[in-house]
Amino acid sequence: MTAAVCLLTVGCGTSGGQSTEPKGVPESALGGLLLAPDRIGTILGASGMVAHQPTDVMADNSNIISNLDCLGAWQINQAPVYDPTFWKSMRQQVVRSPDADSWSEQVVQSVVSWGTRDGAQAFFDDSVTRWSKCTNHTLNIRVNDQPLPKWVSGQLSQGDRELSLPYTRGTGDSTRSCQHVIRVAANVVFEVAACKPKQDAPVTQAAEVAAAMEAEMPH
Repeated sequence: MTAAVCLLTVGCGTSGGQSTEPKGVPESALGGLLLAPDRIGTILGASGMVAHQPTDVMADNSNIISNLDCLGAWQINQAPVYDPTFWKSMRQQVVRSPDADSWSEQVVQSVVSWGTRDGAQAFFDDSVTRWSKCTNHTLNIRVNDQPLPKWVSGQLSQGDRELSLPYTRGTGDSTRSCQHVIRVAANVVFEVAACKPKQDAPVTQAAEVAAAMEAEMPH
């Protein structure tokens, strides 16, 4: 328990006086921070999780949602939200069960690196401002005259290093309860979305995945 608390506390040290604050992560090591599908399945309490091939390219759905405050809250790793002047590299992976459009559980895990800690922190601070303008919000979107799953956000939660937004996705039997999280550590930002079949209890697994990814960082 002490070690877990130390990972979340700036300036916490070992008995030898060495800091346990995470070190910066080189671009070449980003893929190693993605969690294996069986580990994600354990966190979600789901079986048969299938991992897609990781990508290092951000999406751009600004043609669907021009409001950048809601664009970043709605979808992970949106290029218009991440200033290309400052971030350096990213890895993103979809893990779901079953591996079909009608999935039951899904996690999208990602890690993005900056050249400096200040750059990663600035993105986190900017995200706090953006997401706060898209809480308790409903998005009904149509593309090529076809509706996308209805998206309804809840109340934003913010800590020193973590930003969390609950939301529901879909309608009827297809409704999923979800959580979208941004977590900053050293020169990287973890952005994770986790969804499960509709439930009354809040989904917390995106935050758990982000924390587990951070635990893989060098110290």
